[in-house]
Amino acid sequence: MPKEFTFAPKFKLIVDHLKAVRTLNEYVNGAGLKKDMQDLANYLRQDLSRSVFRPARWEDLYPSEGSLYSSPLGDNALLPKWSVVEDDVIAIEISPAWPVRDDNEPYVNLYVPPNWEKRQQFTAELKPPPRFERASQYADGELSDESSVWRYLPYTSYVGSDSRF
Repeated sequence: MPKEFTFAPKFKLIVDHLKAVRTLNEYVNGAGLKKDMQDLANYLRQDLSRSVFRPARWEDLYPSEGSLYSSPLGDNALLPKWSVVEDDVIAIEISPAWPVRDDNEPYVNLYVPPNWEKRQQFTAELKPPPRFERASQYADGELSDESSVWRYLPYTSYVGSDSRF
């Protein structure tokens, strides 16, 4: 049996920064990150609803399954204009994406219900804004069925050195 053990490079990195790793582990697995992600989602919901969606006659952003959604209001203020199937609408989706639990960066997507019969025809006609991508550019299964036109918004591009978003 060898007298020495050689640490794998990633394990050595952890050992070299053990105090920081333990602090991050406590933050990620405790209540800290969950609270901070909720605070970020609340900020986005309030700020974007007030400054972008409400003036454009869209419903306020509402949370669902970790993302935020909004659709234009129709003539009936209780029924979104883009209601294409029962109990589902075409909507702007904003996903803050957890920095350590999600595989994705935060993103904005035009959510199109996957069970809408005209979905394929509708998404084929979409003209993405600059720097947005079409989901059809990716292999089947690489993106969710609801994706159509989207863009990643990496945290590193939007969080300044002063911690401001």
